Amino acid sequence: MATAPLQPGQIKTGPGVIRWAPLGTPFPTVSVVNSKLVMTWGALWLPVGGTDAGLTYSESTDTEEIRVAESPYPIRVEITGKAGSVNFEMNQISDVNWKLAMNGGTITVTGSAGTKLSEYIPPLMGQETNVMLGFQSRDDEEGLLWPQVFNTGSVETARADTATKAGLPAEFAVQLPDPAVLTTPYKRWTAGSLAQYAPAA
Repeated sequence: MATAPLQPGQIKTGPGVIRWAPLGTPFPTVSVVNSKLVMTWGALWLPVGGTDAGLTYSESTDTEEIRVAESPYPIRVEITGKAGSVNFEMNQISDVNWKLAMNGGTITVTGSAGTKLSEYIPPLMGQETNVMLGFQSRDDEEGLLWPQVFNTGSVETARADTATKAGLPAEFAVQLPDPAVLTTPYKRWTAGSLAQYAPAA
């Protein structure tokens, strides 16, 4: 009887750390120590904190079948488009998370400590900004970086009964960045049980 070559370490559960940074922020430095990723993100990479259900990355491919009358199967499949999105709902309604969800804007701070006041002004249409997103799994075996994204989702935040968390949902469309930055829409790093590929000798 055939049995599947199970690799329990490659079956992942649980969230990780989601970070964002202004467009053009340097990528994290990445190395591996004892089969774990060591990712140094830098001060401009801000963690979004708690979420409703962690992060979901989706990628889709649009295709068109090329057919001829003489074949019941398509003779070729042409790719007509690709799309990627990063979705999560932030539960920490800070001023910087609000700015992230709204695609930019201006935060002005006055005072300090007990008198600190943050005033937020949203961007007008056409003044919105792209950002960068990053993710690091809690077991330090996977890292993802999207160098250019834009929130295309509707933002709805409710203040309801005392047992209902408020949230800031976001659906970031993944874009191709400036080729001088990266020529692909994202990067992924793996270590430990996820680093399975062995190049040919």
